Amino acid sequence: MRILVSTVAGALCLAAFSVGQVSAAPSQTPGATDKTVRIVGEEKFSPDEFFTVTYRFATRRIRVRQGGTITWDNQTNDGHSVSVVTREQLPRTVQDVNNCNVCNDLLAAHFPNGFPPPGAPVLVLDDFKATTTPARFDSPGDSVIVAPPGVPGPTRVSVVISAAPGSTLDYLCAIHPWMQGSIQVVARGDNTDD
Repeated sequence: MRILVSTVAGALCLAAFSVGQVSAAPSQTPGATDKTVRIVGEEKFSPDEFFTVTYRFATRRIRVRQGGTITWDNQTNDGHSVSVVTREQLPRTVQDVNNCNVCNDLLAAHFPNGFPPPGAPVLVLDDFKATTTPARFDSPGDSVIVAPPGVPGPTRVSVVISAAPGSTLDYLCAIHPWMQGSIQVVARGDNTDD
C-alpha cells in the first residue's frame, strides 16, 4: 500500500479540486470552541539511500466541545485525509501501515473510480458514503480530503464535531496511516481547560 502513497499524492495533486472549499459553517453553539490542527512534515529522498516522510498532525490529541469546529490546515506538499476509525483499526506496526484495510476502504470511498482518479475525489464521507458539506464527525467512516497547498481546493477543511460528550474519536490519514490523532468530545457547558 505504501507504494501507492506516491501515486495517491500525485493523484490528489492532479485531481480536479475545483469543487470549492470543504468547510462547515462556523459553530453557532454557545460555549462551543473552534480549534485548528496543523498538518505538518516533509518528504526527503535520496536514490538508493533513504526515503523519509515526517507527516503528522500537530496537535495530535485535542479536546473540543460538542458542536465545536476543528479545522485541519495542510502545511505540507501532499494531500491527506482526516478519517475517523475505531481504535482497533489504527495501525500499530509497519506491517499494519502497509496493509491498512480500513484505509483501503476509505480511499475506495473517496476515489470511487480508482487511482489515479479521472475526476475529482469525493471530498466528504459520512459513514463511508459520499455526502455534501457541512462535514460532521461522530462515527467511524466519517472522513474529509485535504488538498496540498498550491492546488486549487480545500487546503483548510473544517468539521463540526457532533459526537456525544464523553466520546473519543480516533482518526488517521488514510493515505499516510502513521498519521494519527484523537478528539476528546466534552459537553457544551464544560469549562475545563481545553
